[in-house]
Amino acid sequence: MLKVSGKQVAAVFGIVFLIIALIKVISIAEMSPPVISTDRDIKSLGLKPFEVTVSDKGTGLSEVRIYLLDAYGESVLVEKEYKKGTKSDVISVSIDPEKLGIKSGTAELFIEATDRFMNGLFPGRMAIFSQRVTLDFIPPEIQELSPALYIRHGGAGVVIYKVSEDTVSSGVEIKDLFFEGYSGYFEDPLIYLAFFAYPYNADRGEKIEILAADAAGNEMRESVYYRLLRASYVKDQIGLSEWFLKSKVLPLFSKVYGYSPVGDDGKPDLLKAFLKINSETRKENDNRIYEIGRQSGGEILWEGKFNQLRNSKVGATFADHRKYLMDGNVIDNQYHLGYDLSVTKKYPVPASNSGVVVFAEHLGIYGNTVIIDHGMGVMSLYSHLSSMDVSVGDSVGKKDIVGRTGTTGLAVGDHLHFGVYVQGVPVRPLEWWDAKWIKDNILYKVNYVKKNFGVGESTR
Repeated sequence: MLKVSGKQVAAVFGIVFLIIALIKVISIAEMSPPVISTDRDIKSLGLKPFEVTVSDKGTGLSEVRIYLLDAYGESVLVEKEYKKGTKSDVISVSIDPEKLGIKSGTAELFIEATDRFMNGLFPGRMAIFSQRVTLDFIPPEIQELSPALYIRHGGAGVVIYKVSEDTVSSGVEIKDLFFEGYSGYFEDPLIYLAFFAYPYNADRGEKIEILAADAAGNEMRESVYYRLLRASYVKDQIGLSEWFLKSKVLPLFSKVYGYSPVGDDGKPDLLKAFLKINSETRKENDNRIYEIGRQSGGEILWEGKFNQLRNSKVGATFADHRKYLMDGNVIDNQYHLGYDLSVTKKYPVPASNSGVVVFAEHLGIYGNTVIIDHGMGVMSLYSHLSSMDVSVGDSVGKKDIVGRTGTTGLAVGDHLHFGVYVQGVPVRPLEWWDAKWIKDNILYKVNYVKKNFGVGESTR
C-alpha cells in the first residue's frame, strides 16, 4: 500500500492554496482593461462638446486623461481621478482654443483610462484610444436672402438662405423644432430653401433662427426677422354619449390594443378606454405622422394651390380646442389638427396636389389614412377613409383618387379629415388652399432671390 507522508500532503494543500490564490489574484487584477467609447464620430472636432464614456467591470476606474497632441505640444482637455468603486463615467469634453492656445489644423486625440489593478496596490491596466483629428474652430457662414417674413400663428413660412461650403447641415429652428433646409432648387448648390411651421401651440414672440453646422459641430445662428399675424381658433365642448363610447371607442380600443378594458364591476371601462384612445393613442399617432414627415424628398413635386375636397362642407377646423365632457365633467382636452370635410357617403377623395404616397394604412384615431409627400417637407393627410385606392410608392397627380370618405378611426359621421404638415408639424390647410397665399409667401420670395441675387432654378 502506498504511504503518503505528511510533507506530501502539505505540498498538495500548498499547491491547491496557490491555485486558489492565483485565481483570486487574477480576479482582483482584472485581465481586461477599461472600455472607452465616444458619442459620435470625432474625426473633426470644434467648439461643440463631445461625450466620452469610460467603464470598467472589475474593481473600477482609477483615472482618465484626455489630451491633444500636435506639432506644438500637448494640450490637456480632461484629467480626472475616481473614488474606489466607480464603475463608469460619462465625460463631456470641450475644447477652448483661446485658453489652450491652439489653432485649427490637425492633431492626435488621446483618451487614456486606467483601472485599479490589485485594488490599487499596483499601477492599473490602461486602455488607450487615439484618433487623428482635424481641428476646426471657425463656424459656417449664413446669409439670409429672402425678404421680411410674415407668418400666421399656426401657419407655414419659407426662408431662403446661403451658407458657406463647409456646411454639412442647415435649416430653421423654432421652439425646439428643427426644419431641414433643402439644396438643389436653385442653380447655386449653396442656396437652401426651408419650409417651416410656426406651431399652433407656440407662444407669440418665439425666436426663429437659421442654423448651420459644419463637420466639426461648430454652429452659426442667424435670427430671422418676422411679423406674426394673429389667428383665431375655435373653442368647443363635446359631450360623450354612451353610444359613441360603446360603438366607436371600444371597438377602436380592441383593434389597436387587442383587448377590451374592464372595470372592477366586470363591465367595460368606458372612461379608461376613451382616455387611453383620445390621449395616448392620439399622441402615438401624431408621433408617427411626425416621423413620416421627417423623411420627405428633396424636390418640390407640387404646383400651384392645393385643392379642397370639391363641394365639401367644412365641419371642424384647424387647431380647434376641444374639451371632452362625461356626465357634465371635463375629462380631457385635445386639439383638432386638420379640417373635417363632408359631401356624401363614400365620396371620392382626390389628391390635393401632386406627389408620392408615403403612407397608406390604418392609423389609430385617424382610421384608414393616406399621406402624400409633396417634397421639401410638405405633406398632406387624408383620414377616416372607407377605402384606400393607392399604395406606398405610387406617384399621384392633382385630382387622382386616393380613396373614399368614411367613418374609420374615431370619426362620427362620414367625412374626410384633411391635414397639411411641414416636416411632420401640422399647419393651417387654409393657407395651402389659397392661390394668393402661395403667390405672396412662396413664389414672391423665390422670384425675389432670383432677381436680386442673380440665380436661377436648378435644371435637375
